[in-house]
Amino acid sequence: MFHLVALSIIIGAALVLFIGGWISVDLVGLLVLCSLAITGLVTSADALAGFSSSAVITILGMFILSAGLTRTGVAYWLGKPLQRLTRAGEPLLVVGLMVTASLLSALINTTTVATILLPVVMDLARRSQRSPSRLMMPLAAAAVLGGPFTSISTATNILASDALRSAGIAPFALFDFTPITAIIVVFGIGFMVSGGLRLLPNRKAQASGSIHSSIKTAYQLDTHIGTIRIHPGSLLAGRTLIETRLGSALYLTVVAIQRRGRLILSPRPDEVLQIGDTLVVHGSREYLQRFDGAHHIQIEPSCPADDLFAQGLLVAEGVVAKGSPLIDQTLAESELRSRFRVHLLSLVNPGQENAPSDLRWRKFAENDRLVLQGERASLEELGRQGLISDLRFLETEEIQSLAADCSHRLLVCVPPGSVLTGHSLIETRLGSAFGLTVVAIRRGENLLFLPQPQETIEANDLLILQGSERDLDIFKALQELQITEQTASLAAELESNQIGITEVLLSPRTTLVGKTMTELLFREHYGLNVLAIWRKGQVYRKGLQDMPLQYGDALLVYGQRQNLEDVARNPDFLVLDRAALQAPRLDKAPAAVIIMLGVLLGATLGLVPIAIAALTGSAFMVLFGCLSMEEAYRAIEWKVIFLIACMLPLGIAVQHTGAAQMGADALLSLVGHLGPRWIMAAIFLITVIGNQVIQPAALVVLMAPVALSIAKTMGLSPHLLMMTVAMAAATCYASPLSHPANLLVMGPGGYRFIDYLKVGIPLTLMAMALCLWLLPIFWPA
Repeated sequence: MFHLVALSIIIGAALVLFIGGWISVDLVGLLVLCSLAITGLVTSADALAGFSSSAVITILGMFILSAGLTRTGVAYWLGKPLQRLTRAGEPLLVVGLMVTASLLSALINTTTVATILLPVVMDLARRSQRSPSRLMMPLAAAAVLGGPFTSISTATNILASDALRSAGIAPFALFDFTPITAIIVVFGIGFMVSGGLRLLPNRKAQASGSIHSSIKTAYQLDTHIGTIRIHPGSLLAGRTLIETRLGSALYLTVVAIQRRGRLILSPRPDEVLQIGDTLVVHGSREYLQRFDGAHHIQIEPSCPADDLFAQGLLVAEGVVAKGSPLIDQTLAESELRSRFRVHLLSLVNPGQENAPSDLRWRKFAENDRLVLQGERASLEELGRQGLISDLRFLETEEIQSLAADCSHRLLVCVPPGSVLTGHSLIETRLGSAFGLTVVAIRRGENLLFLPQPQETIEANDLLILQGSERDLDIFKALQELQITEQTASLAAELESNQIGITEVLLSPRTTLVGKTMTELLFREHYGLNVLAIWRKGQVYRKGLQDMPLQYGDALLVYGQRQNLEDVARNPDFLVLDRAALQAPRLDKAPAAVIIMLGVLLGATLGLVPIAIAALTGSAFMVLFGCLSMEEAYRAIEWKVIFLIACMLPLGIAVQHTGAAQMGADALLSLVGHLGPRWIMAAIFLITVIGNQVIQPAALVVLMAPVALSIAKTMGLSPHLLMMTVAMAAATCYASPLSHPANLLVMGPGGYRFIDYLKVGIPLTLMAMALCLWLLPIFWPA
């Protein structure tokens, strides 16, 4: 009697802790194991037997095999054919999605399938112009429906088979679950297409499942994603991304390009824009609106170029003299503009072949030939102070030949109310961002040549801009741009198996403090975009290229995962999220497929026990480079392993104390006289109800002894009742809490709890009816 009371208290306490969720489920399992051993309900050997159970070993091996298929890109590419269905009707699209997800679940962990297909489905929703809520729940339902395809595809199937083996009964064969699961999948897809779609909502997503929520929350990524359309006639068409100056001028990062139904993630700087492209950008609207031609800058139809020269703005050519103070100085250090009011148009020195193309970072050398612009007195002052020699003023024809690429001009007006009013020229960033020079300001009747960078802009000022024809065209084109939408759901599409986003910290021993991204050539070296910098609790998105780095800075970077690996190897950086670095090992995909097929073939033909086949396959995954040993360890869901290993002794205690027989007798007293199908219905219903609040694996451990006792008492097939328990434990559709796959799609699909009930309850009743009808046929009582 003591044993029954103690067992009841342990089970009751475990159920309360499982339902309450106050502590981790694996810790609950560990407490159950310890309680069983201390109270003497199981021996020490039985208490620890779960850790050597073939079921636990099989589950462990399947985690590693699943990770191998994922890491090599096999699982992701299996979902790519779905993109061909984007133009099909919604029913056909849902059928293709659910068939793919259910078949993948036969080979790969169900949650992993949902994770892999999540970005694919988001892309399908975007391409087909449908709400993700129309596709996300079918994805989760199909993954759960197809989970029990084989006796090793889910933990519940493995535990049910192991319970039979422990009772001295032949376990389930590899494909014993396949017929009933296939039928349930077919009917489930049919239900979803015929009636389930009417029950699904049509709303926007609330969160992304592919980008880590902590990063999203900290950097408010969703609210800073928008799109820009390249319309016909735009001067940006035919130009590369780097030529558009969207980053340097407007602080916008192009994270993707939508082109003819295809999403190009993390495009290269030399990607050429086309008419009809939609640029997905990250940043703030502030600087785009700052240069809105309709409100803050108005481009005038003509510019009085010749009038400038008539009033004293000249061009001269000179050579950097021997011993000149300019030698080894950059343009900024030379103070040519701020001190002498002289503008450098071009610099030529044939001896410096590898010199930087940007004049701002090039150091002057002896015999450099400079083409300078300024007033006569200013240019002559350079000669008097020995900065240049052989000063010669140029004629109009010579100017056009020597400085043709930087002598085009544009006249713009700053209207009243412009945000530029009251700011200095340097604050407008016309030079640093657009590559343009304000060669003069006409203010009323006055004309100010080569104004100082600190000159304050006033309302109605006319700015005469000078630069290359290309830069002036880009400036004009940027006046026409508008962020047409700011769509939070776009953030869910920014990651793939090759493109990732993560947070990079400066290491404690970094040597980069005080340096800027421009000085480090970060984009050029690593091929990554820095979207934001987190500093002392504040997020910065503007001027990142020129912001000196500080200790404690965190960089939000985006790009190729293999490039993230390069950053992780640099001792100046720390990448906390190692999963973001995992670029797929596509060259290992054939090996991963062969290993997985070998495991299935060995188990099917009975060449080796399934636990040994799974372990051997796991070892080969590491041996052939599909996974590293560290990745194999990380792939194992240790919480699940501990939960199952710790709960298995509970099944032994339920059997040895007679509790299983008592439970069986109680159930039989209620429905036993009504026949086998009513017994199955009672077992199925109890398991399904418990499934909403208890881990399915733990539930199978609890229900298996009861089912076996009923089978023995009533003379029914133990395989029939254990199959009922396993299929009921796999029926996890009616709650977001009943399965991780359901929870995973809740945010991207924008679902509420009631949505799961609307679709899940009919699916559950359908699965129950099919099991009650067909299982006695497959496994006669």
